[in-house]
Amino acid sequence: MPHRHRPARASLTITAALALALPAMAQDKAPSSAQDNSRMCGGTVEWLGGEAGAEISAGSVPLSAQAQVTGPARSLFAFRVAADSQAIRAEARADEGDPAIALLTEEGDVIAENDDTPTSLNSSVETNVGPGTYCLALSSVGEGAMAATVQVSRPDQPALLAAEGEGSSGIEAITPCMPDTPAAALAEGSLDDRLEQGPVNARQDATQTGYVRFSLTQPTSLTLRATSPSLDPAIRLFDAQGGLLAENDDADGLNARLDFATALAPGDYCIGVGALAPQPGELTISAERLDPQTFLRNAYRKGELNPPSDGSYPVQDLDLATQKQTVVLHDGAAQWVGFDLDQPTVVIISAYGGLVGADPKLVLFAPNGALAGENDDSDGGTDARLGPILLQPGRHQLGVIDVNRNDGSTGPIRPIGLIFERFLRAE
Repeated sequence: MPHRHRPARASLTITAALALALPAMAQDKAPSSAQDNSRMCGGTVEWLGGEAGAEISAGSVPLSAQAQVTGPARSLFAFRVAADSQAIRAEARADEGDPAIALLTEEGDVIAENDDTPTSLNSSVETNVGPGTYCLALSSVGEGAMAATVQVSRPDQPALLAAEGEGSSGIEAITPCMPDTPAAALAEGSLDDRLEQGPVNARQDATQTGYVRFSLTQPTSLTLRATSPSLDPAIRLFDAQGGLLAENDDADGLNARLDFATALAPGDYCIGVGALAPQPGELTISAERLDPQTFLRNAYRKGELNPPSDGSYPVQDLDLATQKQTVVLHDGAAQWVGFDLDQPTVVIISAYGGLVGADPKLVLFAPNGALAGENDDSDGGTDARLGPILLQPGRHQLGVIDVNRNDGSTGPIRPIGLIFERFLRAE
């Protein structure tokens, strides 16, 4: 069946999956220029191994490079795969700073991404890919200047991070809190009684792992946090005998959070907290009662869950048939836009906020509440683009997040522009 699209977009490339579903909507992609082999993956690349023929499948050593990243810019490192199916490991290590990586196709589509490993601020992804050219994108979380080493290797080759003994640091450094482990008291008396007066806080030296104990006299739903304005804290909760009950690293950006909607039983507990990269500074340990409604509203504010459709949470309505673009005034909490579709529709959504200092991220939820798609950075910048994506009829909700301040707090208003492009089947 032939298709038409609104509006016309000569440069659009429909992904392979959608091309199979809607063949008449797909457009041919122009091949890469043979004269400019350094332009791909949405930007200018450096070849791993120092040459355009860098290929991982048959190489005897991993492909690696030294990188410098400054501000919001990211560095791109290209490599080739010749095998029909190749398992690869992509890694980034920085002695100072917080590297984040993404594995991209030659067209710039994200295959896999990672910020922190379970044990450090360094990054690692493992996946299988087919033949072709790929890029490893490196960025600095927090946009600070950073020197890093990047590497792509096969599973049978030495790993960049394992060579540094990664397993002995990070969250694993928070060892079980046994009955004889030195620990401070989080509150005088029982914590549930103390929480009647509000949240409870304690401070911890970030150069070492610290422990605090608390007791409950009645079943209590709790939220426990480990936070820092500049470091990356991790948290573990142990029972009275040192048994691990729960752990978390990055629930709130780099901060850690444990939520117990099901009440913790009366008894004694111990919280272990440490920075993934210990250095001078201070960590804050806090405890508060978990209220389900407050928890849900915070999830809506952070873009972790789409709001209900009963009008109890603000959602800006948009009619895509008559309105192709809008602006949301972003105050630090996720802003929500809702739109209805009456037939299967391919949509591309773009968000622009770089000129006002915003780093937009898009999260799209389907009518059944499932996550339909998400995107943070595209085309080598901090603006976001989601799609092309085939959406089914029904009510869809789009969350617009400002990544740099997605901690639930409010701040100066930053306008973020949204542009919607629709592609419909021809009648």
